[in-house]
Amino acid sequence: MNAAVIAPAGSPVPAIGPAATAYLDALRAIAANLVIGSHIVLVHYQGNVRYPGGSVAVSIFFLLSGFLITQSMLNRAGRPGPRLPGFLADRVARIMTPYVPALLLIVALNVWLITTHWGAPEENTGLRPFLGNLLMLQDHSVFQLLEILRIDIPWRVRPYNTAEPFWTVAVEMWIYVAMGLFVFCLLYGERVRRRYLWPLLVLSLPVFVWNAAAGGGKSLSLIWLIGAAAGWALARLPVSLRSGRLSLCVAGVGAVALVGRIGKVGFDGYDLQTAVLMALVLFGVLCHLLNARSVPQWVDRACRFFASYSYSLYLIHNTVLIVVWELTRDAPRWLSIVVGVLLSHVVAYLLYVAFERHYRHVARWLRPWFERALMPKPAAASIVAPLKPQAQRF
Repeated sequence: MNAAVIAPAGSPVPAIGPAATAYLDALRAIAANLVIGSHIVLVHYQGNVRYPGGSVAVSIFFLLSGFLITQSMLNRAGRPGPRLPGFLADRVARIMTPYVPALLLIVALNVWLITTHWGAPEENTGLRPFLGNLLMLQDHSVFQLLEILRIDIPWRVRPYNTAEPFWTVAVEMWIYVAMGLFVFCLLYGERVRRRYLWPLLVLSLPVFVWNAAAGGGKSLSLIWLIGAAAGWALARLPVSLRSGRLSLCVAGVGAVALVGRIGKVGFDGYDLQTAVLMALVLFGVLCHLLNARSVPQWVDRACRFFASYSYSLYLIHNTVLIVVWELTRDAPRWLSIVVGVLLSHVVAYLLYVAFERHYRHVARWLRPWFERALMPKPAAASIVAPLKPQAQRF
């Protein structure tokens, strides 16, 4: 759910040019709208229509997330000083800046306008689910494991009623934390205060492990790692192996194999082998576009615009669709769908303008707090002011 990374000068990660950036933006925008289609099926057709677009979209989001966040971590690894606090501050700001107001808006709409019940059969409205969603504990892997063990936990946290898409946001957040700890603490030896290290490990590692083999997306952690491997390869492999005809061959082989797999076993966007083949196609095309020197201005602007609020659209669209569905039950179905989709885009763009686009300011404000909290005291005391962000787009 993040835009392309434009590497700063001297970065260990090659810069992504305008054509490749527009391509990544287009993927994000397309994926967000595919998710809308999946919830149209659920709201208006009660899930009786087969539509794989939702799983495809989530897999694309996690592939792109692994790719881009890995490149971001590689960039940070080449900088002096502590890196984990800044990384976590940026990730929290990117996720939470639109997430919190979206959750508050969803709670308000569920209280004032929505009368139907959605999501899991357990209680998923009220103060406890709100706080659980705010803390990214909805459908945490510990709850899911206890359910398999037939241990009834009455206070299990579910996505807040119409905020069903939020479960993937929580998974992604804890993957960020787990991978940040792995890269910066385990690989690069960065020290973190134990009072925060252990809670972060206890909350994030089970989510990462569980979603490697189970969870709502079956193997989202592994799908994220596939994207991460592609991000590492782009940064480390020679130019001759990253672009040109070889990249088109990789994309072509992936496309042919994907069609063959669909013909043999059907299509499931969450299937790990399917995700691998999708990655070959997506990143093969991306590598080829690295050679493109320019892109038509109108294409770049369109891709940038629709991608800019795609995360806000992902957060709010399901609630807007349900509000429109409840208020237009006597209207033709097609009209309710059209109004719901258009209004989802309008509300999402307003959410982006009011909140999401300001996440960099939130990140700058959070960094010194994270540095003081996470770093050992001698290192934290040596920090005079937070570093200015490099030229990046997340």
